[in-house]
Amino acid sequence: MKLKRVALFLLALTLFLPCLSSADEELGTVYNKGLPSLRDAYADYFDFGAAITGTEMNDISQLRGLSYQFSILTCGNEMKPEALLDVAESRKLAREDDTAVATRFNSCKYILKFAQGQGIKMHGHVLVWHSQTPEAFFHVGYDLKQPFVSREVMLARLENYIRQVMEYTHENFPGLIVSWDVVNEAVADNGPNELRESNWTKVVGQDFIERAFEYARKYAEEGTLLYYNDYSTPYEPKLTRICSLLDRLIAEGNIDGYGFQCHYSTGTPSMQQVGMAFARISAKGLRLRVSELDVKINANTEAWRNIQADTYENLFRIFLRYADKIEAVQVWGIVDSRSWLSTEYPLLFSGSHGYAKPAFYRLIQLAKAWKK
Repeated sequence: MKLKRVALFLLALTLFLPCLSSADEELGTVYNKGLPSLRDAYADYFDFGAAITGTEMNDISQLRGLSYQFSILTCGNEMKPEALLDVAESRKLAREDDTAVATRFNSCKYILKFAQGQGIKMHGHVLVWHSQTPEAFFHVGYDLKQPFVSREVMLARLENYIRQVMEYTHENFPGLIVSWDVVNEAVADNGPNELRESNWTKVVGQDFIERAFEYARKYAEEGTLLYYNDYSTPYEPKLTRICSLLDRLIAEGNIDGYGFQCHYSTGTPSMQQVGMAFARISAKGLRLRVSELDVKINANTEAWRNIQADTYENLFRIFLRYADKIEAVQVWGIVDSRSWLSTEYPLLFSGSHGYAKPAFYRLIQLAKAWKK
């Protein structure tokens, strides 16, 4: 019944969106097509996008502004392994073949259908991550009471999982997903080891990242860009460790780019640190993307919103300097009230109504003034 309701919702949405008039739209909000368009303002430089969740798909008024403001979307949670891996069905298949994997796509297919219908690109997030991946994936028979599987079995499961995700998306939504985060957040922030310890390192070993990129390249639709994605890039020793990992991946020939998670505050990192990180990684010849952008502030006051606008503008001055290498800049969410950092008001549109904040207007002005 739930799927039927969602299907009816999407049908209503496709009928409803084209019929909206200016009288239906709220002045000064993300829903209003009288507002300047971020996707248009930055069209000569890179795609401007956002992350969206299944919850936001339930708000027709919010959806109607997406194709006007954004040219690319990312599922917030709906394409992570815990959403796509069907543990119960995999457990059944493992009785005959412990390398077998079952997947399901109910969580993401309606977002993909919406993007397809609205002519919006999609960025896939994420194939391999230590977090939001079912623990059972790593155990014999998908049974938590059993020990870890062998390296060979886990590599076969990894390949089967990536193959199924790639096959489903390019068979059902050809050309829609233009890029993927293949591996996410695998580098350690500090400590003695370059990679963070996880079930992937315990079961497969230090080369699980290389193997993930190998399988992703093997099954990805032709032309799909493959990214490694991580946070805290401007900080040492993490920046040097990321560069070391990228060098190994470049040597194998299966990586296309690096994704900067820019979950920042108004005071940190410094623009000098951000600029240095972009300089070091762009020098490797990879494509770049700002995959997860938001800027936290201490209070939802006019003064803090203006400080936030300064930070967004300074960041975009760096992004624009590397525009020839950047595929997309994507804010991690649409309105503050639904952000994962909602109490720190990090996005370009405020509250639940989505009123454009000073940072939004500052970015529009910067794009107009910038000289290519």
